[in-house]
Amino acid sequence: MNPILLGLLFKFLPLLLRQKPDAKAPYKVYSEKDMALSNLKKKKGAVTVLLGTRGMGKTELAYRLAEFLGRKTYAVSPEQRPPSWITRIKPENIAEVDNWSTIICDDLPAWAGNRDYNEALVQGIEKLIPMVRHEKKVQLIFSTQSAAQADKYILDCDMAFLKPLGLFKDDFERPNIAKIYRTHVDSAFEGKSDYYIVRHAYMWSRQYKGLIEIKKTS
Repeated sequence: MNPILLGLLFKFLPLLLRQKPDAKAPYKVYSEKDMALSNLKKKKGAVTVLLGTRGMGKTELAYRLAEFLGRKTYAVSPEQRPPSWITRIKPENIAEVDNWSTIICDDLPAWAGNRDYNEALVQGIEKLIPMVRHEKKVQLIFSTQSAAQADKYILDCDMAFLKPLGLFKDDFERPNIAKIYRTHVDSAFEGKSDYYIVRHAYMWSRQYKGLIEIKKTS
């Protein structure tokens, strides 16, 4: 055989033998965490609970989650003014928000200090919760320092993000929540700095249970 032709054959042989890509193969392999978050985003309505002591980044996590969900966002936020892309509302208006939106209810203990404020919020949530997944199609993000302060209907949630509780909160926490902390969450944050805790949360869902990193909103 002509040496030139032989050289060309050896040069292009690997290309001729290379297998064609499988058209049915997935373009990207998603982790269980990514799948759980994706499924939450696809839900017409859902309840997500953020639980942990004050100052550990729950509010920033709520904003980041709302940004990920990509809907018009409202916030009942008595102590902190939300970013400009979030509309601040009063507790009595919570059941009047647009369909297919996200509502952040930020920091329950701050509401409890004002009885009128708290009662308006409770009444609003009682109207909203039965409609979240069906009529209103709302993503409700509920932030609290202790599940003992949260209504049982709120704890029937689709996903939770857990951060360390206060030093004495464990004594008053609901038994099932306290067990989750003892068996999973406490050890994940043991010995970690506040800086680390602010930037992480323990994600709890049917598909994924484990630590995640929290990026700041854009």
